[in-house]
Amino acid sequence: MPPYRPDCRHFEGDRPCRFRRPCEGCPHFAPLGLRVLIVKLAARGDVLRTTPLLPALKQAHPGSHVTWVTRPESIEMLAGLEEIDRLLPLDVDALARLGAERFDEVWCLDKEPAATGLATRVAADVKRGFLLGPHGNLVPANDDADYAFRLGIDDALKFRGNRRSHQEILFETVGLPWRRQPYRLEVPTASARRARERWADGGLAPGERVVGFNVGAGEGFAHKDWRVEGFAELADRVRSELGLRVALLGGPDDRPRVDAVAKRVPDALDPGAAPSILEFAALVEGCAAVVSGDTLAMHLALARGVPVVAIFGSTCPQEIELYGRGERVVPAIACHPCYRRRCDLDPSCADAVSAEQVFSALLRVLEATA
Repeated sequence: MPPYRPDCRHFEGDRPCRFRRPCEGCPHFAPLGLRVLIVKLAARGDVLRTTPLLPALKQAHPGSHVTWVTRPESIEMLAGLEEIDRLLPLDVDALARLGAERFDEVWCLDKEPAATGLATRVAADVKRGFLLGPHGNLVPANDDADYAFRLGIDDALKFRGNRRSHQEILFETVGLPWRRQPYRLEVPTASARRARERWADGGLAPGERVVGFNVGAGEGFAHKDWRVEGFAELADRVRSELGLRVALLGGPDDRPRVDAVAKRVPDALDPGAAPSILEFAALVEGCAAVVSGDTLAMHLALARGVPVVAIFGSTCPQEIELYGRGERVVPAIACHPCYRRRCDLDPSCADAVSAEQVFSALLRVLEATA
């Protein structure tokens, strides 16, 4: 045994560790345990709803060492999680580094080629999730990933047969027991303070309850954003029947939609586009409830324990785990869900959701948390 311990979780190699003493005989030696690489790169909402795996992994394997590689835009959400021992952005440095290492297990929970290609190349004794096959196509890495794999190629199963949440399927894929483990998201004190300042600057009185409307949505799939007119009609009912104010939530790309709703709801609060995901999460946490599409804001609300009314367009409501803190509003239209990226049907699934449906769901959610 050499007089240094690269198998210690404190070992740096190019500098002294934080205890600044020789490895030999060090009382702070801590073995790395099971070394797991998690590859999850995709949309930030999907990254966030993968975090319930972390406490389950640490419970099943105490002392395990977890490396998570993701795209740079998701680093902020994961940076404060104590279950992640090493967080890497997907860049050239990470690719070079991971190519030289060996892990006990690799969990690839994305189906995109960048993720599956990386997982295929990294050396590990066990691989779970998805890999890139020799023909350049996605293949399941283990038998337990077969159901998640089939969801991607079997429309009848995905849209009509499946009744399981995304998280339940993830847990099956990696071989952990699903016990409705919650999201993991830590909001720093500074982000919470700035969010409170934004609310105050926007005119929210101390102790006043507000219903957040996340009016935008990503453009990956058709009709994930509900109608501007629907939000305006809903705002009228929230004010007149519940006596609550509404706030318009959204990121920088959502400003045209926020402005369009604001023209119809002139007294709505507008805390502005938060400069960071964690500050946006803190804004969401300040709401009594959030009305949203199948968006990042919905996932942030679930992560921070805020009741949700989730309006679905083309995506699958059954895959969303609400943890008993919300309701799904689903259009009564035969072609829903479909996951189409473009759709010219008139009326669309977004048109098929009425303000009455959303208001009734919101009323029940607020009553359940009063």
